[in-house]
Amino acid sequence: MFAALYVNGEPFGLSDENPNTIRLEFDTESAPTYRCRACGDDLTETTNGYESEFNGLHCPDYAPTDDTGPDYGEGMHDPERIPLSWCNSAGISTNEADDSITVSLSVGDPRGAFAFTITRIPDNANSDRAGRLILHAPYPGQPSPHKELTQIHAGVYVIGDLTRACIPRPAPDAV
Repeated sequence: MFAALYVNGEPFGLSDENPNTIRLEFDTESAPTYRCRACGDDLTETTNGYESEFNGLHCPDYAPTDDTGPDYGEGMHDPERIPLSWCNSAGISTNEADDSITVSLSVGDPRGAFAFTITRIPDNANSDRAGRLILHAPYPGQPSPHKELTQIHAGVYVIGDLTRACIPRPAPDAV
């Protein structure tokens, strides 16, 4: 094969042992997945709320929105997800025998991934699709799905359980 790998626009050598797979993995087990919008501290979700290693439950940059809440620096952290903290891994694999390329993305469940595969139908196939590229994509109701998919409209899906709430934002007067 004649593939070359580039990282940030620079050539990067491929391993001779397995040049058909490239994978980018994220540390979703030990790395923080939330940070405070106000102070920027990395946060850990606890039973009491979102806590930082240095400041505990209280945000040093908390600014009250009205006179009834806590004073400056005494309110709770305002959690936001760290970009890409939802991703376990992303990979690309080539398969010369099948004349295919698969892109896989794992989101939240490290036991699998969404897989998008493009396969080229051989030129000599007895089909009107001979020589064509075919895209195989995840779809709702797929056997052994990575995560539940709910279609918004053709080609666009919500990933995961729709009944699960988004990140709760603490009330301004919560302590």
